[in-house]
Amino acid sequence: MRIVIVGVGDIGFELAHYLGRRQNNEIVLVDSDEKRCDMLAADMDALVLNGDGTDPEILKKAQLSDADVLVATTGSDPMNTVIAMLGKNMGVETIIVKLNGVGLRSACQAIGVRKIIAPKISAATEIFSAIYGFDKVNFSMVARGGLRLAEMSVGSAKGKQVSALEIPDGALLTAVRRENDVMLPRSNVKLQENDELLILIENKKVLEKLESLLKKEK
Repeated sequence: MRIVIVGVGDIGFELAHYLGRRQNNEIVLVDSDEKRCDMLAADMDALVLNGDGTDPEILKKAQLSDADVLVATTGSDPMNTVIAMLGKNMGVETIIVKLNGVGLRSACQAIGVRKIIAPKISAATEIFSAIYGFDKVNFSMVARGGLRLAEMSVGSAKGKQVSALEIPDGALLTAVRRENDVMLPRSNVKLQENDELLILIENKKVLEKLESLLKKEK
């Protein structure tokens, strides 16, 4: 799979690291920071190009028209949207964009962006999951130490406040996903029927405790 990542900040770097572990991936990294590109070229098994990701000539050098996936993760929402437009025009089938705000979400959806990532939760993991067609981010590795992110339904916990949930030791509730939005799990957040809980877990035993807890609350 040929994957072009434009904007190799923290998120882009982590994503490239995850993807580099998969066999048969051909990774191309594009970034405007020359020193960062030198570091990437020395440390990663990837084609690294220094330049403006909105420059069609740079994207031609990246052979974007031959890419299976384009990921735009610069620090600028307008730039990421333009990169997505260029990718669409060059025939890339799967386009994934990181947006910090909501202002350009509709524009990206109109272009045909497959996935819009909000960096409130593990964005690198979510992009990784989207590339491989996972509907959920369940059990995707989010830390090298072995932590995993489970996405679980609230069941009959609907109507309860977050403060009423009995989260076991070894688990940490990190966010509540509600449709296309993600919110911090503040104690006064009232859970709705279709909400999803994003929970970091240490091991399988903790996962089993969570599953048992949520079954009781169904």
